[in-house]
Amino acid sequence: TIGTGTSQSGNYLRTFLHLGFNADEDGRIVFDGMNPNIGGRLVPLNMRFGMPSGALEMFEPGSEGTLWWGDYADVERGQPTASLLDRCRRQKACPKIVETFGSAEFWGLRMSPSMVGTDAKSDIPLPDNVRRYYLPSVTHGGGSGSFSVKGDGPLGGCKLPNNPLPVRETMNVALRALIDWVRGTAQPPKSVYPSLAAGDLVAPTPAAMKWRAIRGAPSPAGKLNPLWDFDFGPGFNAPDLSGAASTLPPRIRRILPSLVPRVNVDGNETSGVPSVQLLAPLGTYTGWNERVDEGYGANGRCLFMGGFIPFATTKAERLAAKDQRLSLEERYVDHAGFVAHVRSVVDRRIKAGWLLPEDGIRLIAAAEAGDVLVSATPQVTTPGPKQ
Repeated sequence: TIGTGTSQSGNYLRTFLHLGFNADEDGRIVFDGMNPNIGGRLVPLNMRFGMPSGALEMFEPGSEGTLWWGDYADVERGQPTASLLDRCRRQKACPKIVETFGSAEFWGLRMSPSMVGTDAKSDIPLPDNVRRYYLPSVTHGGGSGSFSVKGDGPLGGCKLPNNPLPVRETMNVALRALIDWVRGTAQPPKSVYPSLAAGDLVAPTPAAMKWRAIRGAPSPAGKLNPLWDFDFGPGFNAPDLSGAASTLPPRIRRILPSLVPRVNVDGNETSGVPSVQLLAPLGTYTGWNERVDEGYGANGRCLFMGGFIPFATTKAERLAAKDQRLSLEERYVDHAGFVAHVRSVVDRRIKAGWLLPEDGIRLIAAAEAGDVLVSATPQVTTPGPKQ
C-alpha cells in the first residue's frame, strides 16, 4: 500500500508518520510506501485550537516541530535530537519514502529547516529508506507545461504571470520508482536535491543567489516567508506539534536562518531534476512572486506562488530593454531550431532515466504546436504558373 499526498495532504502524511500511526492496532505496517509531495512541515491538528487548514502565514503553527527525516538536534530552539521516523523505527513500521518538492516550497512554505535544520549550517543526511527529488524553479504544484511565451497567464494579486514549469513528467518517474521500490523489483534513483555541501543552497538575497536584476521585474529580495521562532506557551509540545497553546498569539523570539537554491545567469535554479521546459527555457521561472503595488501587503511576498519573466523575442528587443538575458532568437534562431533543441533535451532526459518515452513524444508534439518564434521561421512557397 502506498500513500500519496500533495501540499496539505503531504504535510498530513508527515504528521501521520511522525505521530506513530503507520502501525495499526496489531502492530502491522499501514503504508509500505509514501510520497509526501510539496509538503515541508507538520499539520497542527493534534493541539488545542488546531488549524489543519493553515498555510504558514503569520502566527500559524506548523514549522515548530520535528521537520527532518534524519536525526538532528534542534539546539537553536532547545529541542532534543529527533527524526520524523522515531516512532515508526520503534514500531518497525517505517515505509519507503519518496519526497518531492520544488522552489515555491523554499520561498513560501519554509522547506529549508527540513534539509539544513534551524541553524542552516550543514546538510541533514537522509536515512536509507528516504529518497528526495527536487524539482527546480517550479511553482507550488507546478504549471501547465505549455511551450508558450505567455506563460500561464495572470495570477490574481501578483505582479508576475503564473510560472508554467510542470511537475507532471518528473512525478511520473518518481511515483513509478516508488512503486517498483515497494514491490522490490527495482531500486529508485539516487536522491537529487540542492545541498550546502555542493554550494547549491545560499542566503535568500540577490547577491548570494547570484541574481542579476531584470529591468522592470521584481527582485527576490524580501520574498522569503521567514522561519519565525514562536513561543506558544509551556503547555505546547513543540517537537510533536501537540498539546495546548496557551500563548496566543505566540510570542516571537526571533527569525531563524533559511536558505534557498542559487540561480544561473538566466535567474533559473541549477540543482535538482530539471524539466524539459527548464532545459529549453523561454524565460526566468521563479518560486516566488510579488504583490501588486496597492492594497494589502503591497509589493511584498505574493502567497506561495511562483512567477514567470519571459525572454525578449529578438536581440534588438533585448538590447532596447537593457535585458542581460539572451533573447529567444539568439538561443534558438527560429521555431524549427527551438523544436530541435527540445528534441535533443527529451532524448537526454530519457537516457538519464528522468523522462518516460511516452511523455517525451507528447512534449515534442507540444513544442511543435507551440508559438515560440513561429513568425521567425521562413515560409517556403511554391510559385504559381505565370499569368
